[in-house]
Amino acid sequence: MLSVATQTLRARWASFAGVFVALSLGACLLATTGLTIASTVSDGRPPVWYARPAVVVTGSQTVSVTVDEGDGEHYTSSTRTRRPRQLPAGTAERLAALPGATVVVDRAVPVDVAGVALEAHPWSSAGLHPYTMRDGHPPHAVDEVALPEAVGARPGDRVEVSTPLGPRALLVAGIVTGPPAVYLTDPAAAALAEGRVDAIAVDGVTAAQVREVVGPGPAVLTGDRRAGAEADPGGDLLAAAASLLGTTAGVALFVSVFVVAGTFAFAVVQRRQELALLRAAGATPRQVRRLVLGESLIVGVVAGLAGCLAGLLVAPPFAAWLARSGFAPPGFTARFILWPLLAAFGVSLLVALAGAAVAARRAGKVRPIEALREAAAERRVMTAGRWVFGVLFLGGAAVLLAVIPSLGGEAIALVLLDAQLAITGIALLAPVFAPRLAWLAGLLVPGVAAALARDNARTAVRRTASTVAPILVTVGIAAATFAATATLWDASERASAARVTAGSIALPSGSAGIPVASGAVAGVPTAQSVVYVSTDDYPEEFDALYAGPGVDGVLRLPVRSGSVADLAGTDTVVAGAGLARAAGWRTGGTATLWLDDASPVQLRVVAVLEPSLDLDETVLLPWALRAAHAPRTGADAVYLTGSTLDDARVVTAAEYFRSLNAAQRRLNHLALVAVLGMALVYTSIAIANTLVMATGARVRDLAVLRLGGATPRQVLAMIAVEALLVGATGVLLAGAVTAGMLAGLRAGLTGLVADPRTVVPWTPIGVIAAVCVAITLVASLVPAALALRTPPGRLSSVRE
Repeated sequence: MLSVATQTLRARWASFAGVFVALSLGACLLATTGLTIASTVSDGRPPVWYARPAVVVTGSQTVSVTVDEGDGEHYTSSTRTRRPRQLPAGTAERLAALPGATVVVDRAVPVDVAGVALEAHPWSSAGLHPYTMRDGHPPHAVDEVALPEAVGARPGDRVEVSTPLGPRALLVAGIVTGPPAVYLTDPAAAALAEGRVDAIAVDGVTAAQVREVVGPGPAVLTGDRRAGAEADPGGDLLAAAASLLGTTAGVALFVSVFVVAGTFAFAVVQRRQELALLRAAGATPRQVRRLVLGESLIVGVVAGLAGCLAGLLVAPPFAAWLARSGFAPPGFTARFILWPLLAAFGVSLLVALAGAAVAARRAGKVRPIEALREAAAERRVMTAGRWVFGVLFLGGAAVLLAVIPSLGGEAIALVLLDAQLAITGIALLAPVFAPRLAWLAGLLVPGVAAALARDNARTAVRRTASTVAPILVTVGIAAATFAATATLWDASERASAARVTAGSIALPSGSAGIPVASGAVAGVPTAQSVVYVSTDDYPEEFDALYAGPGVDGVLRLPVRSGSVADLAGTDTVVAGAGLARAAGWRTGGTATLWLDDASPVQLRVVAVLEPSLDLDETVLLPWALRAAHAPRTGADAVYLTGSTLDDARVVTAAEYFRSLNAAQRRLNHLALVAVLGMALVYTSIAIANTLVMATGARVRDLAVLRLGGATPRQVLAMIAVEALLVGATGVLLAGAVTAGMLAGLRAGLTGLVADPRTVVPWTPIGVIAAVCVAITLVASLVPAALALRTPPGRLSSVRE
């Protein structure tokens, strides 16, 4: 049957062009994302700052949860924290006592020089990596500093350096090349770090000797593992990039199966007479199924190879785009790795076979006489399976929409699921809804061409439904996702701003934060952070807010039990309702968690908040606890209760929360554009392929119109109106789904936000809808115009 399948593909190559393009694009996308993801997690980056020392000692940066399953079985779940734990006091002295050991103590403090965010280090750490003193000399006095060339200063200049302990005027002693950093004398750096040690570089002894001295707690790093002691600002970006790429690949898989399945199903319907002749000539149902699967196998192999080769070319520039857009660190690139290419080829082949499986099963059921009798008539589209699953999906969406208001904050995540259920249900029932809705929409358009167009849309059920479905899926998902995301962001920002009772908020002018020495700030300092809590036997990351005394006077916090005024010392915590429920915390009880530097703490729960949109899975921690674990950074913001601060910009609450989320919103928007853009490409393929194939089946209808006196212009006008009606039908159905989803979302937000409002980004949604309709119009008119170039007499004798 493979030889027959090959001949069929040669004869009907136009019918399978859409499948080939879809599979090639899918394989290309999978190869591109696979190569990029593999490049983010493959062999670790070499050390840059600690390039020279043989051994580097740093605090543990991992939290773990071990679960005992009984019978001696247990497993451990671990996650990497954002900062390492503080090294025990006296570690450097004990290491220096080793015979032959050379020890360098390194500290890092965020500072800001002339608007450039840098880290301050002791001069002794300059020898841990290659560097060159371009001009001047190393710092010798506590008020001297060596700067990188990027600052633009010269030896002898006075520069203002913003530090967590306040601004300092320092004398530029020298200009240094190498990893960008600010170098102070060792005593000055130790004072600025308030004694905290980030890492200890050791030479002259073995790693085993170092481990024997430091014990099991600290991490002893050698080789490329030394990079684990360095700040890795690109780590979170790579994780976000991998998540985005995974989502995009998932969308590509789903839509590619949809396109391939639809194309093969449409091809089988159009080939009923051909399949009937094969059956009449003695072909068994199994052989017919093997014919269709053989066609998909051949197309899948060729498309998979083409897509993988394209992926090799696309991956490097795609990785560069991720870096330029902020999804990956600067300089990130994709490299050649074999297994992502093999995986992309295999998945492409599976998608081809899975997409053709239903069509092959249907083709195998064709009986010779039955198929010959029905060859000229459109086959029943709405099967029992479509009715059952369509009603089930729509019923599930209706039930979920009804219970969303009663679930509060937990239900918000279910809104998009509800939209997906509704879209799937309507897509399955499209043969019922779409033709009738297109006919009703056609009543608004006058003229004979419009009358013929709406009748065609109503009677050509399969063609109308096959065109409407991809438009519904793409526009529906785009509208639901964009609108839900924008509405949630707006609600969260408004809820946060409404809590603020302080007159204004002071923000730092640089990366060092606002100094908050005792009595220096007329307000309540706060800082964003994270904590790690064991939920479902896994250390999960949650948001945390460090807050100074009097936070209940500048924030209106909805307290369910306890008192926020008791948030003080270093052993208390206030928990959001959702996190308290997930972790089993109660007011007066003990909360066990890890701070962002991997330090385990047990805190007394002094209050639990009411369910809320912005604080439901957040903890409030006392400022004194932050001072004990992060003494080198100032406040992210100060809620002012008195006069304004020097060297700080003052904003309103709305401006603060809008700026706080601006970067994340931009990345989210880019991610949505990337994912939905890919869905739009697949939709274009599905629409164009369906309409091009359908035009070949209706050439006789076009010939009848021409022989009846219609001009080519009138025929094209009818086809254009029909395309617009079908496109508008898909957009209207998507709009109905989105409206229902937004109604459920608004109902869910009512108890969480005062006067919630619906935000709809009309521009991107409108662009996607317009592109879908335009593709429908072009894909209908172009093949019809080409067909009409044939004289009507010859056109009427053309076989399907």
